[in-house]
Amino acid sequence: MDLEQMSLEALIQLEQDIKKTIQQKQHAEKKQLIDEFKARAASLGLSIDLVINDDKPAKKTGAKVAPKYQHPSNPSLTWTGRGRTPKWVEEQVSAGRSLASLEI
Repeated sequence: MDLEQMSLEALIQLEQDIKKTIQQKQHAEKKQLIDEFKARAASLGLSIDLVINDDKPAKKTGAKVAPKYQHPSNPSLTWTGRGRTPKWVEEQVSAGRSLASLEI
């Protein structure tokens, strides 16, 4: 096949055909590899999911924490008491209020 003698349209079509064939072959190779992994895991009495996810830490699914403190004049400003202290809390404490007075 002499690429120099081919028309531009033919070369573009050939390029598209090559890309499509590559994708098909990659898909087939991937499927074969997955099947091999599943078979190997099954021979050890394991599921493939257990093998793949074994070294990942469990995800923490923490529940939402209810607000514990509320701004006295703006009820939309709240704080759970965890993490960094919001600026409004620092301002209220600096102004002489106690943290207990901000409790909901």
